[in-house]
Amino acid sequence: MEYIFWILLICLVDQGTKYASLWKIAAENGLPAAAAAAGMSFPVIDGVLHFTYVQNSGMSFGLLKDNRWIFMAVSAAALLGFFVYLVVQKKQPPLQKAALTVIIGGGLGNMFDRVLLGYVVDFVDVRCIPYWHWVFNFADACVCVGAVLLAISLILEVKKEKKNSAG
Repeated sequence: MEYIFWILLICLVDQGTKYASLWKIAAENGLPAAAAAAGMSFPVIDGVLHFTYVQNSGMSFGLLKDNRWIFMAVSAAALLGFFVYLVVQKKQPPLQKAALTVIIGGGLGNMFDRVLLGYVVDFVDVRCIPYWHWVFNFADACVCVGAVLLAISLILEVKKEKKNSAG
């Protein structure tokens, strides 16, 4: 059950970074925190990393914009499925358990925004990578990293099963 602690911690860090970034974005523009407006930005490292306030009505990196209810239903079902699998399946490889934990934590962090605000707060604006134009947040990063870890875990399990069945 230790994964519940990590899921909650990821949600807390996500919400904290969103609040702190909005506060900093507003302050850098001479405004109180509640007055931050979408599109406001300031350089953390000029030309490399900026904090830019984006109200994302889609999924990670702004994909599937303006499909909030469909996306929320599919996301909620997927998160619930992952959570049930995490709780019920006792013999999971540690990497798979970690991957699911990170995906669920990030997914819940963004779900809080969708339910409470109607959009997800994004603010990490990487400008030093050519052709990269997406603004994201901690939860998005968690979901993406978790997905990569899950894929690696599944590949390792398939290789292990093939090795065991061949030998």
